[in-house]
Amino acid sequence: MQIKEYFTLGENEKQDYLSQIKESDWSAGQYLYELLKSESLKKLCGEKTEVLLLVDEGKLISFCTFAEHDDIKNTTLTPWVGFVYTFPNFRGKRRIGKLLEYAYYLAKQNGDTHIYISTNEKGLYEKYNYTFFKIMKDIDNKDSSVYVTDVCTKDFSKIIGTKVSGIIDRPLGSHHPRKNEIIYSINYGYVKGVFAADGSEQDVYVFGTDKPLETYTGNVIAVYHRFNDVEDKWIVSLDDRDYSDEEILSNINFIEQFFMGELCRK
Repeated sequence: MQIKEYFTLGENEKQDYLSQIKESDWSAGQYLYELLKSESLKKLCGEKTEVLLLVDEGKLISFCTFAEHDDIKNTTLTPWVGFVYTFPNFRGKRRIGKLLEYAYYLAKQNGDTHIYISTNEKGLYEKYNYTFFKIMKDIDNKDSSVYVTDVCTKDFSKIIGTKVSGIIDRPLGSHHPRKNEIIYSINYGYVKGVFAADGSEQDVYVFGTDKPLETYTGNVIAVYHRFNDVEDKWIVSLDDRDYSDEEILSNINFIEQFFMGELCRK
């Protein structure tokens, strides 16, 4: 899976994804289709508006907008995530979380301190670290629930660079204890004697070997901070190699695809 931005695509690819947006079984999805087709979305939501597409081999899974404005009138609040949609075949897998995660990254790059969502859904966005803000009037003068998430910077400088040791309880090649279809493509364990926010010993992904381990000793080179979970994951290197962000995210995606988060470096 990968995230693409609609306005940066070539014309043929645009038309392909536009036709897939049209297939959504949601009136707001049809409205987004019309706005894109008529090239009027940016006039409505702001010139910096982005349309985020989660795709897999050309198949559109989820989409949303990241924009200066949404359907709430007379407000200076910004930015907004809107037109949030996942196609029926992919629901229940938290795929939209990857787009909300990317919107968080964009907001952070822009120096924004909050992101807002206007919705009538209840119990959905709380799963993605959004909290109820207040009821506001939309452009049709109807009540809409506005949710917000904070955009913040975590400081893990006291952790990154430390040497840790512990136990591997889910070695490379083993199956997840509750979801048998998930196979660990990297050694996963915990730091002995160090406890995390969930009350259990601190979890780690261990890099630097292609063999299953029972124990490990290595250096923490990064932390994967989950937005919608109390558990952060430490990234440990056995061979003193400072793995790239891309290498780390690719190797932990088999689990972290089900969560929202960001990789934090020193």
